[in-house]
Amino acid sequence: MAVVRTKTQWFLIALGLALFIIIPWRFPQDWVVWLILLGIYAIAVLGLHILTGLCGQFSIGQAAFMAVGAYTTAILTNAHFGPTLTEASWGSWATLPLAGLFAGLVGLVFATPSLRIKGFYLVMATIAAQFIIVWILVYRGWSAWTGGVFGIKVSALTIGGERLNDLQFWWLTLGLLVVMLILAKNIQRTATGRKFVAVRDNDMAAEVMGVNLFRTKLVAFFIGCFYAGIAGWLWAHFFLWISPVEFTFKDSLWFLGMIVVGGMGSTTGAI
Repeated sequence: MAVVRTKTQWFLIALGLALFIIIPWRFPQDWVVWLILLGIYAIAVLGLHILTGLCGQFSIGQAAFMAVGAYTTAILTNAHFGPTLTEASWGSWATLPLAGLFAGLVGLVFATPSLRIKGFYLVMATIAAQFIIVWILVYRGWSAWTGGVFGIKVSALTIGGERLNDLQFWWLTLGLLVVMLILAKNIQRTATGRKFVAVRDNDMAAEVMGVNLFRTKLVAFFIGCFYAGIAGWLWAHFFLWISPVEFTFKDSLWFLGMIVVGGMGSTTGAI
């Protein structure tokens, strides 16, 4: 099935891509930085769209899962942590899927109560995830790995030994955003996506029709947090320094507000 069905959608996509290409060349450097930030946020919000917009599982912890992805790449690529990780020679590019994967796995830990709770109580569980993850990052027992409240340095992305400049990083962000958007759009049209919608609309009826509620919710949480991890990877390698204060409860509220304003269940509206 086509990702873009109508002429209006084609026009809006073409217009958006044209603006994204023209702005970096015609406007000041600050505009490129803002575009990169918008692209990173859009990827995180796309993940929340799958979890909340499609599956109906409200989450106010997306920024924390973004932090998991950011710290995953920071720790794996940082030679400060001794010979074990240094000998592994994790390249910054190699940690991209690992950042998403680990964020997804951490999301599964907090998704386990989702079979028994929903609505307000599920929201409270995801708020707990937000604060627990941030607490772990600043906890003294883990500060040797995370840098505690002061944060941790992140290695720059390079191609052929040359560090990516802001314009090149923008093309990378735009490319990942397009890929993640296409994936999100196609997930919505798969059998799994239809199960998400069925659970969102009426979970009891979905269960009667044979939908495994627990498995479906776990998959939604994993995918949503995977997207957040990818966004965190981009964030870490763009700013080259991360700390817990960059992934706050307020950011998670902003992410939720974005999908509400864009339209719950709308993939393009999420960005």
